[in-house]
Amino acid sequence: MGFFNDFKTNLQGQYEECLAYKKLCENEGFNPYRDLKCEDDLYYVPFILSTSFKKSYGLFTKLLRGDIKDIYKWTISSSTSGDPSIVGRSKEDIDTLRRFVLEDEMRHKIDRDYECTFFPKAEDMKSYNRGIFLDKVCESYLGNIVDIYTYRDDTIHLLKLNNNKFEVDVQSFINYIQTHNGKNHRAALGGSTPLFFGTVIRLKENIKPVELGDKSFVHTGGGGWDGRKGNINIGTFIERWRFVEEVSNFLGIPQENFTDTYSFTENSFTMTGHYSKNYRDYLFHVPEYARVIVRDIKTLKPVKEGERGFIQVLNAYGTKSFAGASVLVDDIGEVVSYHRCPECGYEGMVIKIIGRVKGTEAKGCGATLGGDGVGNN
Repeated sequence: MGFFNDFKTNLQGQYEECLAYKKLCENEGFNPYRDLKCEDDLYYVPFILSTSFKKSYGLFTKLLRGDIKDIYKWTISSSTSGDPSIVGRSKEDIDTLRRFVLEDEMRHKIDRDYECTFFPKAEDMKSYNRGIFLDKVCESYLGNIVDIYTYRDDTIHLLKLNNNKFEVDVQSFINYIQTHNGKNHRAALGGSTPLFFGTVIRLKENIKPVELGDKSFVHTGGGGWDGRKGNINIGTFIERWRFVEEVSNFLGIPQENFTDTYSFTENSFTMTGHYSKNYRDYLFHVPEYARVIVRDIKTLKPVKEGERGFIQVLNAYGTKSFAGASVLVDDIGEVVSYHRCPECGYEGMVIKIIGRVKGTEAKGCGATLGGDGVGNN
């Protein structure tokens, strides 16, 4: 894949097929046929705010690149505010997402003989609150991601659907960690960060720590570092270093065996990061089939290494049906390196995810970018 040429083709298609994005480009004096000549020009590509896909804004149909009848399904975010993002995807978009999730997983894959996760079975997650929206199926974006993961056939899913509510099977988790205690099995654990963390914090007051050993590992995903995800709220912000230290100490798994995956509904790929003791944080690798720009909160100019700002994601693939080629997320990132991971030697851009932008900063960003004006021009 040649990212720049493929991105240019994708952006030109989006420019022609999505009137809202074309008007945004015209307002900013940008034309992808004229102004996108080399990789450095990517910094000038107009972006759509991820919040523009919010249900309350009513713009998600205007951000399609074709007719509603041509989409395969609506994917919806796990909103904590009751105002989820809604993205219409084609079958090709879902297939591209599948390919990239599997590629990302293979890069960080660790063999395991046993597995438990604080996620439900994929079909349960996708079916939860599934419905028909504008004559198409609407289901969880995260559920679609989980459906792609290559779980073992005997994986223990600790989040169970009961009377249309998800409940954590805490006893199965206790049984799992005690069964493998002191045996140094290749035992995997993972899933939802707030559920995992909340369960460990409660259990450490009642049962003794275990020693799962250096062949075990922890892989989380789906966000929730603010302590909330969907209707889950553990009532506290989770610092990444604290999660790793608490879970590592309780389960007896080395900190270097922790990974986390970052994604969001308006995107077409995932990024996995490995934990660094030196940085006390996860270092996320930007894959070669994507680009990330971190923009200063006040000036929106690209930042230098070691600096923080809004995360902009450029997608060359997987956005055939919606205007997702250039999206600015309401997350703050920090550039660790533009060229190489200082810990593992990965060749490429490396970032840290600092967290969701504060309310006042989000309003300021909206004012700077014209708020929800994308659909009103």
